[in-house]
Amino acid sequence: MFPSLRRSLRSPRKMDRLRRSFRDSFRRRKDRVPESSKPHQWSADETAVRSATCTFAVKYLGCVEVFDSRGMQVCEEALKVLRVGSGSRRRPIRAVLHVSGDGLRVVEEETKGLIVDQTIEKVSFCAPDRNHERGFSYICRDGTTRR
Repeated sequence: MFPSLRRSLRSPRKMDRLRRSFRDSFRRRKDRVPESSKPHQWSADETAVRSATCTFAVKYLGCVEVFDSRGMQVCEEALKVLRVGSGSRRRPIRAVLHVSGDGLRVVEEETKGLIVDQTIEKVSFCAPDRNHERGFSYICRDGTTRR
């Protein structure tokens, strides 16, 4: 038998062993949760949300109707519309965003008037703005029209 032919006969076994090792390594990874999936710095935020003491100082731009229930691009387009529209119509309102396990509440900073009170069940998507470091938006159903 030629030496090259002998190598080709042995290689299928080696390839099978290699394939098995890849499969096994992928299966093992599912059990292990990477450390970066839940950073330690978020544990304080998680506790604050559960105890309903999580607050953020925000500038409320308003709300606009969207026709998709989720998506980064949908949120970014809505923010763009609000930024362009808010300059000509009205100024952003300084407010405080309260986040809890029950919902999102936006309260005006000066008058303490309630601007938004949204139950968490109606929120379908939330995302940071990739174009503005401090931009944030969420998509939810309207309570009255159920859209």
